[in-house]
Amino acid sequence: MAILDEEVRVLLKGNRDFRNVWAGESAAHFGTQLTNFLLPLVAVTALHASGTEVGLISAVQFIPIVLLSLVAGVVVDRHPPRRTLVITSVARGAALALLGLAQATQGLTITHVVAAAAVIGTATVFYEVAYQSTIPKIVAVDSIPSANGLHQATYSVSQLAGPSAAGFLVGKLGLSPTFAVAAAFFVGATLSGALLRDVKAPGVPRQSALRTIGSGLRYTWSLRPLRDLCTQAGLSNLHEQCFLTVFLIFAVRELGLSGTAIGLVIGIGSAGALAGSLVAARIGARTTVGRTLTGGVVLAAAGLLLVPLGVVFDLGVVALVALLALAFVVNGFGVALFNVFAVSLRQAIPPEHQLGAVTASYRLVALGTLPVGAFAGGALSDALGADRAIWVVGVSYLCVSFWLMFSPLRSATTLEQARALGVRPGSGETVGEQTPAP
Repeated sequence: MAILDEEVRVLLKGNRDFRNVWAGESAAHFGTQLTNFLLPLVAVTALHASGTEVGLISAVQFIPIVLLSLVAGVVVDRHPPRRTLVITSVARGAALALLGLAQATQGLTITHVVAAAAVIGTATVFYEVAYQSTIPKIVAVDSIPSANGLHQATYSVSQLAGPSAAGFLVGKLGLSPTFAVAAAFFVGATLSGALLRDVKAPGVPRQSALRTIGSGLRYTWSLRPLRDLCTQAGLSNLHEQCFLTVFLIFAVRELGLSGTAIGLVIGIGSAGALAGSLVAARIGARTTVGRTLTGGVVLAAAGLLLVPLGVVFDLGVVALVALLALAFVVNGFGVALFNVFAVSLRQAIPPEHQLGAVTASYRLVALGTLPVGAFAGGALSDALGADRAIWVVGVSYLCVSFWLMFSPLRSATTLEQARALGVRPGSGETVGEQTPAP
């Protein structure tokens, strides 16, 4: 941990651009986690929405990933990241502020929540592509895992505090003040993004947007490491989102837990993701990158199977909350181990002029399954009942978690070796790399 701590310290103290980007991303992450939990929670508790409506609210935040990820890649490759980071932060803060205004004046409706979720989801797509494409431009390759470890740690802290804060604020302050607090985090992200002045657009030779999109897709899918990571991430994210949608309904209607208790469970569980992000680089160095990637996904899936055991055993409230929290701790730890190295590989492999397109292409497949998972979770809850649906999703997740076991990445020892799996022997060029047309 001492080496990791030193690398992180150097990044934060000696790299102003990274410090500004990380600060803005931290604020945005907290606002996003608070919002992602707040919107479906409000739908279930205040608006008495059906399972399908809860799934719709979650899904519309992720549908823009499918529709706009490739467009976001083109925009990020052609414009300075500062502009994208600022505009998207303003949009998300404004959407949340308008929700608070609607609640304070005429009363909140499902339509209001769905519309705001769509705006927030669209802005998030552009923000995340811009952020992730900026990191390899401002951080040395050998420091990327440490940068991503810090990023994942921040994300885990936001997961730890965000749901808990949402449940607490709704219970103590009401909806309008809670929406105002969430909007304030995006104000902070806006200010931090405005400080990023030294990073310019990569100067990509001009070509049509369709040609740029096609190049990014071909490049991403032609590399076996990226293709395998992309597929595993897509399958995992589908099941994670499906499980979370079912869990919210299951916890409220089957277990009788309050919004505050549910937020506490998910928040405590995120401590596992925090721990995983802090030790991922060390675990990868002591074992192998391949084992960290493959083991992390299986561990994440296995952990969630502890959740339905809360019904199998007749547990008291304290024991039940502890069991649920343990399930999310194990899940978060496994997800973090996978994410740190998956993101590092995705950032290290492409040339600079392909970073935006590759990031967008990867996110399209990896995160494009989120709306499907949200819809599926709501539909399964309505069709089977939440108590049965949560078992179906959990077992299915465990089955697909073994995908990377059949990938060459499984035997990769280090980050550089895993990266080299996408390089033509003796050429030094990555498979699928194309020179942009003039």
